Amino acid sequence: MLGITVVLAKPLPPTVTAPLLTVIGWAGWIVCALGVARLTWAAALLAIHSHREESIEGILGVFLGGVIAGSAGLIAGALYAPL
Repeated sequence: MLGITVVLAKPLPPTVTAPLLTVIGWAGWIVCALGVARLTWAAALLAIHSHREESIEGILGVFLGGVIAGSAGLIAGALYAPL
């Protein structure tokens, strides 16, 4: 607009961000493993109770959880990126 740059905070040092990004990475893998386990469980329930529509919500919940976990990583990456 007027060529004014506003700096709200200094970037964090690498000694802080490296462990933080490691924890975020591990959390992403844990969410992925839990999603696969839940999808397998929901598929087994769907196979067992195929005459009732009970497990379709479980499968939709797995997909919704994956979307939330994926967007959380993108939001964290956008907040971490320097301006």
